[in-house]
Amino acid sequence: MSKNKIIVSSCDIKYFPLLKELFLSLKKNDILNEYEFAVLDTGMSEDQLTYLRDNKILLKKAIWNAQVSSYKILGRDHLKTQVARAFLPDYFENYKVYIWLDADVWINDANSFYLYEKGALKDCLTITPQADRAYFNNANVEWFLNFPIKVKTINFKNIKRSISSFLAKKYAFYSTLNAGAYAISSKKEIWNCFQKNVKLAAKKGRIFGTDQVALALSVHEDKIPTEFLPAYCNWMCEFHLPIFDQKNNKFVEPYLPHHPLALIHLAGLDDIRADKNITVEIKNIDGKILHKSLRFDV
Repeated sequence: MSKNKIIVSSCDIKYFPLLKELFLSLKKNDILNEYEFAVLDTGMSEDQLTYLRDNKILLKKAIWNAQVSSYKILGRDHLKTQVARAFLPDYFENYKVYIWLDADVWINDANSFYLYEKGALKDCLTITPQADRAYFNNANVEWFLNFPIKVKTINFKNIKRSISSFLAKKYAFYSTLNAGAYAISSKKEIWNCFQKNVKLAAKKGRIFGTDQVALALSVHEDKIPTEFLPAYCNWMCEFHLPIFDQKNNKFVEPYLPHHPLALIHLAGLDDIRADKNITVEIKNIDGKILHKSLRFDV
């Protein structure tokens, strides 16, 4: 029976162990009973590609879907997916729901994860802002004699470098729309807007962050229909470590009501992404200290 929903990620040779854990977490949670899984190849080895083919994972070579000066790219093929993720229906045609997941996320709780599909089926971009009561410091400002002289937020930095200072100031203190996980239906108007803004953001050649700039402009400037999910749908461990529910064997929010986390996202945690054996000190629900890995437990 053919499936009409698809989850897409991307990978190069370096990120393959993380991609494999994402795949195994999808499999463990029975999500692949309903979804195809596909990967955009940005430089994997032949052995890695063989593993994916043997597991019936769909494969396509990522391309530059927007014009970017070659001297700006400098051979960094992994950056192709900063742009390519806005063109998923061009790579994999005729699906009802498209979900993008970065390779450094994995499924911790399937019930929460399905909120992405639920939002997409309302013909909305469905995405999780980087905002939560546990994320204490999302912006920095440098002061001189009680005057702010430098703003440091992700939106301000990325939008200023790729688009303009005007829009950077306008959206400087809006929550970053994390491009590591989102869902969109087959609705062409949303994809067209996303693609238009990716091309705009890539024009100056600053590719890293292009995806998040495009999403910010699509949502806040162009007003595409959007469902904003709570932080537990894409938990940024870099901003605040989760706690662990030993009874249900799941990571949960650090504060009440300790909702299960849909996705464990390891962005920014380079040591942990590189070494599965690294553990962190976290608490269980009763406050006991545990030493656990944040990687998927195969």
